[in-house]
Amino acid sequence: SDGQFSLEDLPKLLAWIDRYDIVIGYREKRQDPFYRRLNAKGWKVLVRVVFGLKVRDIDCAFKLFRRDCFERIHIDTVGAMVNTEILVRALRNGFTIKEVPVRHWPRRFGKQTGANLRVILKAFYELLKIHRKLR
Repeated sequence: SDGQFSLEDLPKLLAWIDRYDIVIGYREKRQDPFYRRLNAKGWKVLVRVVFGLKVRDIDCAFKLFRRDCFERIHIDTVGAMVNTEILVRALRNGFTIKEVPVRHWPRRFGKQTGANLRVILKAFYELLKIHRKLR
């Protein structure tokens, strides 16, 4: 919706959905400002340390899920932590994940909110809350 991904990359993900439960894109050449890339790298390291989740691009919006993932996974978060929670719960439930490179374009529409202090603080709060639940 913000013009950062091309539906032309959808077949790349669809090619794997019959062999994996979840297929997630990772931005091959991320076209975000430096501070957004830095925030993303820090978040990725934190999530690896706290949950052991090892994916290249947690918050890439280009993802495919089999329906049964959401039939078995209950999601508690609503903010910036939601992608992390889904992937952590999926792996802990034995779902398989395939990562696929996708093209990424500079934002054409809308405004980013990921670097907003309120969004960041809520994500940290939700991270602590989910960490306590999943221990």
